[in-house]
Amino acid sequence: MRVADLLTEHSLQLRLETPSGPERLGREILRCAPTEHLDPTPFLDPNVLLLTSGIGMNFTEQSIWDGYVERLTRVPVAAVAFAIGTAHRTLPRGLVEACARHDVPLLEVPTTVPLLKIDQHVEGMLQAERIAVLDRGWSLADDCARLASQGAEVSTLLATIYAALERPIAVYDAFDSLIAQYPEAVTWRTGAARAAQLDVLTVPLPMGLSNPCQLAVRLYGSPGDVESLLASVTSILALQLNRSVVVDASSHQDMLRFVNRCVAWSESTRSDVANAFQELGLSRRTETTLLVADMSGEHAAAGWKLRVALHDSFHDVRVAELDDNLVALAQFPREEFAEISARLLGIGTEIPLVLHGPARTIDELRISLVHALDLVRHVTGPVRAPALGLSAVVAAAAGRGARESAERFLAPLIEHDQQRTTELLPTLRIWLRNDAQPSRTCEELFIHRNSLSYRLRRIEDLLGISLDTLDGRATCLMALRLVELEPY
Repeated sequence: MRVADLLTEHSLQLRLETPSGPERLGREILRCAPTEHLDPTPFLDPNVLLLTSGIGMNFTEQSIWDGYVERLTRVPVAAVAFAIGTAHRTLPRGLVEACARHDVPLLEVPTTVPLLKIDQHVEGMLQAERIAVLDRGWSLADDCARLASQGAEVSTLLATIYAALERPIAVYDAFDSLIAQYPEAVTWRTGAARAAQLDVLTVPLPMGLSNPCQLAVRLYGSPGDVESLLASVTSILALQLNRSVVVDASSHQDMLRFVNRCVAWSESTRSDVANAFQELGLSRRTETTLLVADMSGEHAAAGWKLRVALHDSFHDVRVAELDDNLVALAQFPREEFAEISARLLGIGTEIPLVLHGPARTIDELRISLVHALDLVRHVTGPVRAPALGLSAVVAAAAGRGARESAERFLAPLIEHDQQRTTELLPTLRIWLRNDAQPSRTCEELFIHRNSLSYRLRRIEDLLGISLDTLDGRATCLMALRLVELEPY
């Protein structure tokens, strides 16, 4: 309710006695405050309608009236309704001039209208407005619940809330990291700088977590009815976030079982992996996208944003945090994969993240997962993984007797180093790691180029292969990777 609404209510017969403009008359009235105190400000809240008959205000000095009104502006009050007839036959001229000078709307209340009637009218109007706001809030919550039941992403719910509030809206996680927002063009602060946003209303979401996400609304002025409108819809948004991004214990165990079977090449058969995949509730007839991200240390702040982005991009998502990694499987994209890839890889430039896929078969997915788990340990930012990686091939071969063959293949070097205290095996490893570049290898080993040549020739004699050929180098590289292979 606004001050101007009182002037349009004919039953109150109020008359404006000050040259107040539309902006001043448009100020909200939060309640009425009947008082006859000469200094009522200690008992007033902002934006109240002050009701008084001026009892005890029998002074004529203009400075006293100015002091009285000036104190009211510090609260500030929305307006002053002064009843004539009880203590004053007319409005005190000093009060009129003081209210005009300090831009406080002054309303004359006729003798036929008791102040109680104004109080009752304002309270009734405010109660009706509160009920209307609650109805709007429940209607908004109903719209969001219907969208959530249809599998709408979080961004769609935010767009619906924005349409009702007409104010920018965003969701933060416990690390003050921005998860989602609407519209996208608005800039929001993150981290420690977020506390400096004074024009933002923050509402914790009831998610049942010790550190829940928070809904933030850009105010651009008074909060108004924002909190009342959000009271119901925050529960729907929290439920959708929980359903979309919080993995329950059973799903987490299913993901853990699937990952363990994928990396255990010697123990798990293809059938074992397929059964674990089926227990996840995903389809074997559609392509599966894989994402592995390092969530250790400061990277943990991106966890919620990654989860929400995945659920906004795919209809079916399975997410779990294993050790310090977030592992996600996703099916049925909502848009073209190129657009999804750009969104996921653009979440954070410093997050070690590997996006792999889409895989068409269980075998391809297994290879991709092993490759991604290895690759994420060696990248410093988001990358799109190649279709095939050496680490995955090595892991696959290790379960089929290749590891034992590799140990027998390298045994002559190991025996030679043990018996003669040479360093042929470390030399081979460093030489291959430096892409067979003699200068870089010699620099790392602190040896002369002739010494390196002698060691390489000796390695060729013991292994019975030529290191001048790609086949010979690849064989040594595979053998070293196999014997050094560690379980994930």
